[in-house]
Amino acid sequence: MLRLSMWRAVVDAQQAAKFWDAVGAVPDHYIRVLSSSRQAMANAFSLGAPDEGARFPDRFGQTTSLVRAEMFAQGGITYILALRNRRESNNRWTLFRDEDEQPSDVKQGPGHLYLYVVTSARGELDVSDFRKACADALGADLKKWGFPAKKFGELKQEGRRENIDITADKVAGARLLCDKGARVLATAIKSSLGGLILSDVEKQLKREKVDDVESLLGKLQECGLITSEYVVVCAKSHQQVARVSDVGIVREMSQRGVRCGCGRRLEEERPEEAVAITDLGRELLDKSTWMSVILVEELRNLGVPDDRIMIEYSSGGDEMDCIADINGEVILFELKDKEFSLREAYSFGAKIGLVRPRHPVIVTTEKVGGDAKEHFQKAQLVGKRNTPRDPDDAMPIRFIEGIGELRAQLEEMSSTVHRGDAQRLLREVMPFASISPNHLLDGISAEPVSE
Repeated sequence: MLRLSMWRAVVDAQQAAKFWDAVGAVPDHYIRVLSSSRQAMANAFSLGAPDEGARFPDRFGQTTSLVRAEMFAQGGITYILALRNRRESNNRWTLFRDEDEQPSDVKQGPGHLYLYVVTSARGELDVSDFRKACADALGADLKKWGFPAKKFGELKQEGRRENIDITADKVAGARLLCDKGARVLATAIKSSLGGLILSDVEKQLKREKVDDVESLLGKLQECGLITSEYVVVCAKSHQQVARVSDVGIVREMSQRGVRCGCGRRLEEERPEEAVAITDLGRELLDKSTWMSVILVEELRNLGVPDDRIMIEYSSGGDEMDCIADINGEVILFELKDKEFSLREAYSFGAKIGLVRPRHPVIVTTEKVGGDAKEHFQKAQLVGKRNTPRDPDDAMPIRFIEGIGELRAQLEEMSSTVHRGDAQRLLREVMPFASISPNHLLDGISAEPVSE
C-alpha cells in the first residue's frame, strides 16, 4: 500500500525567509536527502557550499510553485518539507527571496508551508517532530490537509447524511458480523419474538448451515450483540409467559403468588435458556449498518478524515450508502449483504450518473451477478462511444466480492490515487537534489586554465 499524507500552514514573507531554520530544527535522526545530495555533487566538482538547487519548468513549460524543499528519510518513511509561494489571481506564482525586493502589495501575501509524508503505514502518523520544528522556528502551525474534491463539497451542501458515530464497541461487533455464520445466527435471534430458546436454534436457522453454534453464541454475547436470559414456557399453550435474567427470579415470583395464565404456579412451568438481541446488535443488523461501520473504519485507517466520508447520503429521492473523498477523488460505494443483481445494477447506474464519482465501487458479501456485470460493461462501451474522453471520467466499476476482500481492494484503490499525487510531487522535489546549472558553470569558469 502507498499513502501520501499532508499537513499545511499559511506563512508570510518573514516566516518563509526562515525556512532553513525549520529544516535545521528537525532532529538529526531524520536523514536529510536533498541537501546531502547537493553537497555530494558540490564536493565532486570541487565547488564551494552548494546552493538551494534550482527549479525547472514542468512538462507544460510552467514554473512550479515549489521554491524550497528538503526531503527526510527515517524508518522507511519519506518526509518532505516544502515551501510553496502564493497563487496570484492570474494563476502565476511569485515568491521573493529578498523581502526588500517585494512590491508593497505582495509583502503581506501568504505562502504555504507543506509537510508531505509518503509511507506504506496504516492509521495515524506521528509528525510531532516536524510540527514542533516549524512552530519553534517559524511560529507556523502545521494542520492536516488534503486535496479537496469540488464535487464532494457540492454533494455535501446539496444532500443529507447520517452522522458518523462509530465506537469501538460497534467496530468490534461489526468485525464479528463479517463472519457469515455469526451474521446468520444474530439475524435469527433478532427475528425471533421474545428471544430465541436455545433448544430451538437449529429449527430457527432452517436451511442455513452454521458451524459451532455454541462458540458463536459466546462471541456474540462477548461483543454485546446478544444477551442471555431465561424464558418461562407454559406447558399447556407452549407460549412464552415470562422472561427473566436469572432463573431464581421465577421462584421468587411464584412465592409472591404470580401464576401462569393457565393457572399453574409459575415455578411449575418449564424455564428455558434463551438469547435475545441487544440494542447494539439490532442497530448493526438493521440496514446492514455493520457494513458501513467496517467501511468507515477501513477508510479511517487509510487516513481519510471523517469530514471526507458521508454515509446514508440522500438527495431528493436518491439514497447512497457511502460517498468518500480520497485526496480529491470522489468514491461512490454501494453496499449489499447479498448477491448484487441486475435490478440493483440499473439503480447503481443511475446513482453514478448523479454523483459522477471518479471511482464507483460495489461491495457485496456474496457475488455480483454475471448479468449485472455484463450490463455495466455494455453501459461503459456506450458511454465511451458517445462521450468525449474526460480525465475526470469514472474509472471502471470495482467489484469487491466478499467482505474479506475489502481491505486489500481499498488499499489498492487508495494507492492508485496517492501514487499519482506522489509522482507529481516528486517530479517537483527531485530536481532540488542537484546543484543549479549556474552554480556548476560558475565553478568551472573560476577554475584557472592550465597551459
